[in-house]
Amino acid sequence: MFEYEKEFIAYYVKKHYGDPFSVLVAVILSQNTTEKNAFDAWFSLEKGLGKVTPEKVLEAGVEKIEKLIRKAGLQKQKARAIYEAAKRWEVLKEAIAKGDSKPLLSIKGIGKKTVDVVMMSFGHEAFPVDTHVKRVATRLGWASGSYEKVSEKLKEMFRGKEMEAHMLLILHGRRTCKAKKPECWRCPLKDICPYAGGLGTTTALTGPSAPGK
Repeated sequence: MFEYEKEFIAYYVKKHYGDPFSVLVAVILSQNTTEKNAFDAWFSLEKGLGKVTPEKVLEAGVEKIEKLIRKAGLQKQKARAIYEAAKRWEVLKEAIAKGDSKPLLSIKGIGKKTVDVVMMSFGHEAFPVDTHVKRVATRLGWASGSYEKVSEKLKEMFRGKEMEAHMLLILHGRRTCKAKKPECWRCPLKDICPYAGGLGTTTALTGPSAPGK
């Protein structure tokens, strides 16, 4: 059993805090960085504000938010997005409840993947696609092309189990189906994977300690 709350900041925050604003902030922090950095930034923000709420964010101001989330990187962009979300929270909260992505996408620094993670976290039909998800789906021959095409195909394949499938694909991409050195030799999906099948007897498929090496 995977301990998802140790692997994904959005899952952790949803489980422990439960409110859409906290989850949105957590997902913004996770953009273009490691989960460890996102967790570090979240705990720093939480400690600095006392509680991560729209009111606390507005009270703190952009510059203080920047300092508190520095470990996540891109702190200026992320702080502005968090502050703007706090300013418009009543509208955004209603949009999340309805599953309406447009108000969130209107904020600079909040993109389709961020919105999809939030929507999925609160029961709406969505399938976020990051680099790991897209890579694994493409190599397996499940989907390719634009964000929208991959998302729609995976949503169709895993309807009702989007969140778990999303996290498992990311973990598989992080640990096994890596971008530069995929470890196909130990992949449980290698027998049905066109990518692995095309690698012959390379190290990626046979492994560093395979017999005869």
